[in-house]
Amino acid sequence: MTKCREQVISSNRDNTSARSRPVPRSRLYATIVISSLVLAACGGSDDDDGNGDTSFNAATSGRFAVAMNDGVTPGAVSLFSSGLETVDRTFTTGAIQGLAIGSDGTLFQNSDGASSGIRAISQIASRVDADSFGATDRQIGTAAGKGLFLIEDQNLLVSCDTSNAAGSSDADLLVFSSIAGAQAMALGSIDLSTSCWDGAYSAVDDRMYLALVDGTLAIIDEVSALDLNSALSGSEVVSRRVTPVDETGMKVSVNLHGVGLEGNVVLLSDVGDAAIADDGALFVFSDDGTVVNNVNMTRIAGPLSMLGNPVDVILQEGDAIVAEKSNNAILVFEDVASLIGDVEPTFQTAFRAPESIVSLGADSGAGTQLAAPDATDISANDIVARLLVGLNPPPVQGGVNADVATVVVIEAPRQFGVVDAELDVSLSSVIGTVGTESFTTLENIQVDAAGNGYVSFDVTTDGTDITDRGILVVSDIANRQDATLDVVSTDRAISGVNTRLLNPKGVEIVASRGAVIVADQGSSVVGPSLVVLSASGDGDVTPMFTVSSTGTAAIWDMDYDPANDRLYAAGTAGDVLVYDNFFASGVSATPTRTISPSTAGTTSNLHGIAHDSATDSLIVTDVGSPSDFADGSVYTFEFASTATGNLAPKATISGVNTGLGNPVDLAFDGTDVYIAEKLNNQVLVYRGVLSLNGLVEVAADESVAVTAPETVTLVLQ
Repeated sequence: MTKCREQVISSNRDNTSARSRPVPRSRLYATIVISSLVLAACGGSDDDDGNGDTSFNAATSGRFAVAMNDGVTPGAVSLFSSGLETVDRTFTTGAIQGLAIGSDGTLFQNSDGASSGIRAISQIASRVDADSFGATDRQIGTAAGKGLFLIEDQNLLVSCDTSNAAGSSDADLLVFSSIAGAQAMALGSIDLSTSCWDGAYSAVDDRMYLALVDGTLAIIDEVSALDLNSALSGSEVVSRRVTPVDETGMKVSVNLHGVGLEGNVVLLSDVGDAAIADDGALFVFSDDGTVVNNVNMTRIAGPLSMLGNPVDVILQEGDAIVAEKSNNAILVFEDVASLIGDVEPTFQTAFRAPESIVSLGADSGAGTQLAAPDATDISANDIVARLLVGLNPPPVQGGVNADVATVVVIEAPRQFGVVDAELDVSLSSVIGTVGTESFTTLENIQVDAAGNGYVSFDVTTDGTDITDRGILVVSDIANRQDATLDVVSTDRAISGVNTRLLNPKGVEIVASRGAVIVADQGSSVVGPSLVVLSASGDGDVTPMFTVSSTGTAAIWDMDYDPANDRLYAAGTAGDVLVYDNFFASGVSATPTRTISPSTAGTTSNLHGIAHDSATDSLIVTDVGSPSDFADGSVYTFEFASTATGNLAPKATISGVNTGLGNPVDLAFDGTDVYIAEKLNNQVLVYRGVLSLNGLVEVAADESVAVTAPETVTLVLQ
């Protein structure tokens, strides 16, 4: 056994005090794939001292990611799958500073290296041992930084930059879009009087805590009221400033680094002198929103505590989990608010030069897939806030870059509100030669659980030749008021030769796999395919895999069933193609069966599709002949998971009275279906669509005039 293995874990538990715990507030990330894990780095198992006290149970405390900064390794993050007992895998990130975790399983890491920016690592909990930063990941900007934290409901990353300490004029706090790519500049900044090392945000209290290197804590209340897209002065936005002091009022903090939050309890770490291995400290206090100035806090420090350079902290179920860099350890102080003075840690794990630590949530065991519905899998009980309608009017000849696709936002679609805003999709970064006549074609929009849009597009010259194509990822698409949707500081484009996107149409976001499936029509030279890209991709990246088996023609759109790894695809040859074990098969995926509507006309050309898992039903649109104003149809099928062959639909909505000529897309809210009827310039709504039977030749329950709608998607509140 190596020395590293021998000293991995020790414990010191007090069996004389019964401790109550607050209700856990840690998140469970249901979209993360938990894969089989392989032992890789320095770790061990809990060495119980035999006193029978098991109040701190590492095996049930969840999973953690820890960044190492030993001055030698170029950047690595190790993952503990079962508490802090064993390091299973180590992932090479190329960055060495602060970590933050998104609710979709994306790990963000800061770096203080030149032009390395923030790393966004997709689906970190399912990455294999010895994997590294690559095509499924992305970089956000090029700015250097230390600590990092998320304001997730605003899609913002906040980076602490200590360059001011060296006399730089750079701001102390930089704000980035968590959706943006490598070209992103900071959206805004906060210029503090003293540099911060790290911080934390409380979504419940809308409050930001910033650990400053002068030993004080800056608190910003009502963060959502600030314009974080601008340059702000700390003297104007910092609401309160707190200094840890002892009973005599003397300042006892030197250099604050880490901040942990749980409820109204705040945990701070102080590294003291970074070159001294025994002068670190932890402080704990409660913040009711009024605490200010000198505060006599609970302080833990001294040689028994092993606190020398506690660079980062987590507060979880009342326990302080500390990245102790000088002493090469992860330390746990159980029920930290009840401790004071020079106390030993309850639990410790050896780890070389830990720089930052984050909790990845609960561990449900190796090989478990926690499948959650994707954002398009909407139930009747969900609150639908908006309907997005993508328009594709024909180009007007003679204008220079004048014609762009447009997104119409309709409020409260279940009550069918009014058009709220029109958003120009101006793809400035991918539009090609400046000054040439061009037109942006918007093909499909899907929205993820955070409200970010994935838009398939192509750019044509003179309305004929495609000069560029790809997927535009748009931050908070439903709330962008009359603004262009291609802004490099907030958005990014997945585009280029390596993406293998030639003629992209339908888009399907699969959150549990960190993926986006794109139905590509191919070209006269390259056949159609399903291109599976990382949802975190940026620029000219290679696909995760590409499926070439698309039946006898191309696929226009898809819907994925995450619970069964099954993809339902609408084929332009008139068949629904069903791929069982889609991701498990990867590049070898092929249709397991097909479903053909027996009521289809002479020309059948399926386009929009939705699978309702609650009823195991399919809803599919058929444009028929693209030039016929009255031959469109909508079909519903029961028992989709087993249906096969030439089948009579449960219902066929078709005929002159329906207004269906070219129904190119649909969205389903668990009860009603919304149809983009392109040829007749309408969005049509059939209420209670799954209750319909047989041939339905009646007009839609509701409709709204929209010029050439190409795609529809629903956004939850």
